[in-house]
Amino acid sequence: MGVRLVIFDLDGTLVDSMELYAEKAADLISCHYGVDRDEAKRVYLQTSGIPFIDQLEILFPGNPVNRKVAEIFERWKGSLVRDLKMDPEGADVIRTIKSRNITTAVSSNNLQRYVEEIVKSAGVEPDFILGWDGENFKKGEPHIRFLEERTHIPRENFLMVGDSPNDLKIARGCGINFIALTRGFSEEEFKSIDPNVKTIRKLRDLLSLIE
Repeated sequence: MGVRLVIFDLDGTLVDSMELYAEKAADLISCHYGVDRDEAKRVYLQTSGIPFIDQLEILFPGNPVNRKVAEIFERWKGSLVRDLKMDPEGADVIRTIKSRNITTAVSSNNLQRYVEEIVKSAGVEPDFILGWDGENFKKGEPHIRFLEERTHIPRENFLMVGDSPNDLKIARGCGINFIALTRGFSEEEFKSIDPNVKTIRKLRDLLSLIE
């Protein structure tokens, strides 16, 4: 595969947070948009992997309450961040990959300060910790272009690891390799987007694929 840089998604991949986010988002969507709660949770998960404000604009284009609801969600996440812990397996995998002289990065659409707090509290030091700046610097092309410019590694030597179909779509849109962690979504859901995508059940399985 020629991997020289591994990019890890955060929520759902390194941190078991997606169910918490989905429950809160379902409450907010159901309350503010009159959507059945089970359906609200389903559409949140279906569009996960991008900032919540962008999810709302996809689900409810131009709705005047979108920004207010997104602000409520982000404030709530800020109160939760100290309770979120990185999976020790994920921290060990990052350390092992770094020991092989492969560059590592965490790329998330959580706000930058939240991403830094979660990652640093795990005692692990990826080469880059990239979050959302609240505007245009976010997971996807902006992060990939930044990593290209800072490392001088061609993106064909990048590998992204994520747990959602949207992560796969982002990777394919950026022209980078992707491995799916089948934690919250099934292998079939990923393969419905790309039949050739590689999948793993545990993060440690990644190590044998990039030897």
